[in-house]
Amino acid sequence: MNWKLPNQLTVGRIVLAAVFFVLLGLYDAGSPSGPALLNVAFVLYIVAGVTDILDGWVARKFGWTSVFGRIVDPFVDKILVVGAFAMLAGLNYAADPGATPACAGELPDWLTGGMASAVQAWMVVAVVAREFVVSAVRGYSESRGVAFAATWAGKLKMFLQSVAICTVLYQLANVPQAPWAVYTKIATVWVAVVVTVLSGFIYVGRARNLLRSDA
Repeated sequence: MNWKLPNQLTVGRIVLAAVFFVLLGLYDAGSPSGPALLNVAFVLYIVAGVTDILDGWVARKFGWTSVFGRIVDPFVDKILVVGAFAMLAGLNYAADPGATPACAGELPDWLTGGMASAVQAWMVVAVVAREFVVSAVRGYSESRGVAFAATWAGKLKMFLQSVAICTVLYQLANVPQAPWAVYTKIATVWVAVVVTVLSGFIYVGRARNLLRSDA
């Protein structure tokens, strides 16, 4: 394998992802160490995002592209996002009635689904389904010799998902009782999920003519 800097950064991001998931799994809202775990996870996610941007820039600038990078780099990105959403929908992120902000009582239940993270199980299903559908369409399109590059919708989706994940981690760790933070968290999660679903439809729409021609 080509061990130039871009691939080293990609492997490093895999390690960061593993530690990130361990921290999310260890989180306990009632534990004194809970906020610290989430803050470290927050920093690791930011670092992973920076290395993702950096390895792509270095690979393009110096021509250090490789098959490993083209396959593993987007895979790690998806694992980080999908894994984060799945972990944040876990039982250790369910709302604790004794610690729920007063403003939460003003919100309809469907907005959070009883989750302190505001990430609900159906949202995880939507995020995973979108990735499966787009990967299937991209694979089929490229098998027919038709390029299927990323679009602005896909890049926006990734950005908003990352913003939502970071917002949830920061809010739960640092401002769990602040109404503005709670509302911001819920808004970013919902916007990320809606854009995720819409981006999936956009990708499918791009491949519609190819799919029709082979029907």
